Amino acid sequence: MKKIQDTKLRDDKPESRFLSESECNDLARRVIAMAVGGGDIGLFISTAWVGNIRFAKNDIIGGGDIRWNHVGIQRDIMGGDSSVACNRLDDAGLQAAVRRSEALLELRGFKGGRQFRTHYKGLDSTGLDSERGKKIAAADIDAISALVQTIEPYSRPKLFFDSTYGLEAPQRLNAIGPLINEVKKNNLLAAGFIQASATGRAIIDTTGRALYYPYTESQYSITVRTPDGNGSGWAGVDFSDWSRIDAEHITQVALDKCLRSQNPVAVEPGKYTAILEPQAVSDIFYPVVAYFNTRTLAEKQESGPYTMGGGETKIGLKILDERITVSADPMDPDIAFPPFSHDGQVYRKVNWIENGVLKELAYDRSYGIAELGINSGLPSGEAYRMSGGDASIEDMVASTKRGVIVTRFSEVTILDHTSLLCSGYTRDGLWLIENGKITKPIKNFKFVESPFFAFNNLEVLGRPQKVFRPRWPAIVPSAKVRDFSFTALTDAI
Repeated sequence: MKKIQDTKLRDDKPESRFLSESECNDLARRVIAMAVGGGDIGLFISTAWVGNIRFAKNDIIGGGDIRWNHVGIQRDIMGGDSSVACNRLDDAGLQAAVRRSEALLELRGFKGGRQFRTHYKGLDSTGLDSERGKKIAAADIDAISALVQTIEPYSRPKLFFDSTYGLEAPQRLNAIGPLINEVKKNNLLAAGFIQASATGRAIIDTTGRALYYPYTESQYSITVRTPDGNGSGWAGVDFSDWSRIDAEHITQVALDKCLRSQNPVAVEPGKYTAILEPQAVSDIFYPVVAYFNTRTLAEKQESGPYTMGGGETKIGLKILDERITVSADPMDPDIAFPPFSHDGQVYRKVNWIENGVLKELAYDRSYGIAELGINSGLPSGEAYRMSGGDASIEDMVASTKRGVIVTRFSEVTILDHTSLLCSGYTRDGLWLIENGKITKPIKNFKFVESPFFAFNNLEVLGRPQKVFRPRWPAIVPSAKVRDFSFTALTDAI
């Protein structure tokens, strides 16, 4: 990076639909040059293009392309820190954000905050805009630029696909037409969306980090309903690579569920053997993964699903059926995800749960250094792969005397954060099983259940598959569980 000598404000716009690595580096150089008063400065940059098309009642109701920018700026001086964010890329907007971050430090009197390494030894706190501070900052811009290097290596999954980036408005329109026509042929109504996006994420600071990764995401989801509203079917999936989404198959699944769910009858709520399709498994299992966070270890919490009081955790204890292993790997081609978090923590391969035993909980770099003697953290991004078996849904049905098949859950809400007891509703297809056969569609249930209970009451696991989980991908199996608690009927479909 060259020393910045700039007297003229710039009004920069991205050359592409999101910032490239060179554009992020250029933006960082400009912001670093604007800082006064020494200390460190860090940037989190996220810029994206999002294109979508939406339809309802068999007609396209909207669509478009959005471009957005987010620039987070953190200033750290003499143990004090402040953060601001802006969505402008021009010099005037960036400079205003930098000045605000420094003004916040002035107001706080450099008190509090995390301890960061400073490049400016001996700078007192007489003022960020002091002549001495300005001279030190100006003289050290080249030294700061030379420090832009990666502290911790990160994996390089393939996350950018031309099939997704090329899904512009005409392509999205051409894709949607045949899908809607298939629903119309059956005198049904369709609603849903196609979305594609491309994002450039960067973290660059004067402590030595320089991370950048571009990635694409695509998703397709459709709900098919009967005109009288008494039948509904849903299906959806997301991939980084649009070419892996079989939209015709997804549409057919939703259409078939709608046709089979018409005229549901009411049955008594209670405890049922429940065959959960992969989407339903993902919907109820999410709290288990969400709590692999940094707070449990770092703050020695007294309550929570993975704590035992007295600062002890359940690491090493069996918490789920021994057939369940939950892992994450940014290099997994089916669930690959950006290799570092918003604060620069590098993701790595991990088994959170292995054969039912809790093996790891997330922690940040400061905990790794202080408690484990390693210069890295173990962040949790909530993407995961869950182990399964080889049973099909048909196999599960054939072995069930009386039970239900669940397409998916909605409005899943955690009621108790220690047991992870949740409530929610079944949606878009619920059927009764009697003597090994699907006999009738039934009205939806409200449920109150804990994933810990459900996945310790396993009978059979099916084949893992990709489910609809934008941003944090997941591969999970179908599952047959005993005594799933359905507490009330609901007319909603």
